[in-house]
Amino acid sequence: MPVPASPLARLERHARNRALEVAVTEPRAGSWASLTWNELYRRVIDGAAGMIEAGVDPGQVVVLRIPAGIRQLELELATRVAGAVPLLLPEHLDTDEVARLLDGIGVRLVVVDDESRLALLRRAALSDAQLFECDDRSWERLRGMGLERRKRQPDLLTWVAGARAGAPSGAVLGLRRDKAEAWLFRPESSGTLSDLTGDDVVLLTGEATDRLTTVVRDAHLTAGSTLAWIASPDQLEAALAHVAPTHVLLDHATARVLEDLIEHGTVGGAPWHTAPRDVLEAMSAHVAEARMSAKARKLAAEVSALAPWWGGRLRLLVLDARVNRTVGALATSLGFRIGRIAHHPAARLDLAREHAVVAVPAPPEVEVATVSLPRRGRAGDGLDAAFSLAGPGCAQDR
Repeated sequence: MPVPASPLARLERHARNRALEVAVTEPRAGSWASLTWNELYRRVIDGAAGMIEAGVDPGQVVVLRIPAGIRQLELELATRVAGAVPLLLPEHLDTDEVARLLDGIGVRLVVVDDESRLALLRRAALSDAQLFECDDRSWERLRGMGLERRKRQPDLLTWVAGARAGAPSGAVLGLRRDKAEAWLFRPESSGTLSDLTGDDVVLLTGEATDRLTTVVRDAHLTAGSTLAWIASPDQLEAALAHVAPTHVLLDHATARVLEDLIEHGTVGGAPWHTAPRDVLEAMSAHVAEARMSAKARKLAAEVSALAPWWGGRLRLLVLDARVNRTVGALATSLGFRIGRIAHHPAARLDLAREHAVVAVPAPPEVEVATVSLPRRGRAGDGLDAAFSLAGPGCAQDR
């Protein structure tokens, strides 16, 4: 399997070819916030250089404890572009397991959006790690540091990409195992995601630490599509209406309640049918080619009223769970496909052995002039060559 281009190369390509297209969008404070590919690229490269300026070297580990959304995506990509390894730990891990997983890894930076997210790490030995509480102001400061570093060292991130060429850059997750010790692993999959293109609009649900959302984020970086990312099922209906996705990818938690969301869905602020359960059952029976009365067949056809609920242009629905009879029949009735993501087995990862740390070359030192400004002299008095008069008509000092 060919090694994908570096995160930096993929970002540069989309910033050049899809500059003003929306890269990522999320619900925020009653509205929607978005970044174009050019904006995402600029913010990520400045953030990456800022991490390096703060002391993060390629190959070191950065623990991210940030909720799903644009900021998490920015930080994860900045970590990857800086050559470091983003490590995401699910909340349901035990604190003792977390301590064991982090022991010997050499965590360089811990990024949280709130102090409460440090509770999961309270037993871990992180005396050599820096803590970065990432609110809007601190993220701006870090990116400002990075911009200044890139001005002094324009080839910094290109050098990092070359130094880490061939090394895996994707996010690493903690995996809880019921009857054994927790693992670290890097999610991989095959199937639907390889078909994404830059023209697709992907609606994704799930936490940042979910293996589905992790592989989708990497596929999004490769394809250059638009990504709308929500964390919880209760945001699904509004997101469908706002972004009108071509692809909907639902994590296990949302997939489990999808049928209930469909049954109670609204279109234009009103229930899509007065008897939605009856319609869904009739539709399922019709798709299964059961013997039905004319009245039942007519009722089954009324499922067409649900089509606008999906946004109007859905082509593919992917559930990170088994597809039940109702959802499968709905896809047949409304004309979209059911896709599949095949998760590869979670191979245990030894980060301490996998990643060699590389020291970044220091930026050139800025020379500061130690002499006073040159002075204007009388004609023939030997003017300082660095000081030029404004023109031949300038009066000389007296």
